[in-house]
Amino acid sequence: MRVALVGGALWWAIGSLAFPSGFGTLVLAFGLLVAGGLYSAARRRPDAGVPVPPSARRGVRRLVVIGVVLVVGVVLALGGLGYRELTTPIACMVVGGCLVPAAALLDRRGCLPLGAAMMVLGACGAVLALRSVGQLYPTGLVGLGAGALLLAAVAVEVGLHHELRTKIGSR
Repeated sequence: MRVALVGGALWWAIGSLAFPSGFGTLVLAFGLLVAGGLYSAARRRPDAGVPVPPSARRGVRRLVVIGVVLVVGVVLALGGLGYRELTTPIACMVVGGCLVPAAALLDRRGCLPLGAAMMVLGACGAVLALRSVGQLYPTGLVGLGAGALLLAAVAVEVGLHHELRTKIGSR
């Protein structure tokens, strides 16, 4: 859960870089405020923080190292080839691809649709990056989208959707 919170805040920060400085700062502040609120809501729930099973720690560490190495390699390779606008979408696809096997390691089925959604978001961002000018679509849309996906996953894991449903009232 903490890794997803940090990842969501990091992706949100990457997405906010696509905007002009004043508006980008407001977008970043909003994302960090949401991440802080989710963190405090998660700390209030004693059953929210499920630790990683000891048998899966090694596999999760390996996935994290592989993901970091792949993202750094993609950033360096695409920067050298002159396709720097593809770095954020491809990194999003790599992170999504790492979440798919993490679902089996952690025995959490929610990682599978999250990883698939991040891979689709990255692919759409890559297509938009090649068909548009500027960083708004490849960096802004993909960064904010991936951050929102991860933060929403934390909210579901913590159980805030149940609280919201009871406050709004279900039909």
